[in-house]
Amino acid sequence: MRILFVGAVEFSRHCLKEVLNNGGDVVAVLTLPVENSAFHSDYANLSEIARKHLIPVYDIYNTINSPENIELITGIQPDVIFVFGWSQLISKEILRIPELGCIGTHPALLPRNRGRHPLIWALVEGMDESGLTFFYMDEGVDSGDILWQKSFPISLEDDAMSLYEKTKVLASGAIQEFLPSLARGIAPRRVQNHNKASYWRKRNDEDGELNWSEHTMEIYNLIRGLARPYVGAHTYVGDQRLKVWRARLPKDILPSSIQELKPGTVFNRAETELCVRTGDGHLMVLEHELEGGGSIRANTILGVRS
Repeated sequence: MRILFVGAVEFSRHCLKEVLNNGGDVVAVLTLPVENSAFHSDYANLSEIARKHLIPVYDIYNTINSPENIELITGIQPDVIFVFGWSQLISKEILRIPELGCIGTHPALLPRNRGRHPLIWALVEGMDESGLTFFYMDEGVDSGDILWQKSFPISLEDDAMSLYEKTKVLASGAIQEFLPSLARGIAPRRVQNHNKASYWRKRNDEDGELNWSEHTMEIYNLIRGLARPYVGAHTYVGDQRLKVWRARLPKDILPSSIQELKPGTVFNRAETELCVRTGDGHLMVLEHELEGGGSIRANTILGVRS
């Protein structure tokens, strides 16, 4: 089974390793060059792994669906195309090239939560479960028949990085399981129930700005949703942007002397934590990064631009 592998992020690199470790015959890799990688905060260069295994690497500079790339893929003659960690939809001209189809992956329990940034949304919305799905790609958005699917729990301590790692663990088991059956033409195929489909929209920079007047849990969920490997939630100290990477929920009740403070006020500046007033209590900021350097003092009000 001749495999063409398409991907450009850390999850892609992990899956490429697993495909090769399980004897997959990867005949070519399509990826993004470093100079085109700014779009992905979790970008990973697949060239080193591919060249170590003597696999040709082709860089995609514009769109994978360009006529020259369609011609390239046709010439490679893949039996199947694995699209693991690629943000562009695949055109019908490419979908019809491999006999066994194009296999995509989505970190959610399809048909629920199709679309963009599913791991981020799962945390921002306070969900207690998500999962990983491998599916046969069609012309829709995450709407093709399901090849493999498994759920994982989301705890209050999880953040984007821990969920990312959970999907990588599941991907290892999935690839080991479905790769042989796919090669033998006996892989399962389950039609999605489109009546149960839901979609996440694309998030933008404004979605990542903290509103300290919101409930503590909403602020906490946004911080953990945008934690590494993603871009980080942010707020402002005057005109300086402050990235907030990690936080924890408080173990104590808000002191009565603090209740009159304006949301966003730093009322205790410990060596490793900032205690910040929220709309209904307070939150402990464990890791932050001030644009241009500097430190945050007690009585600073976050979120107010000068």
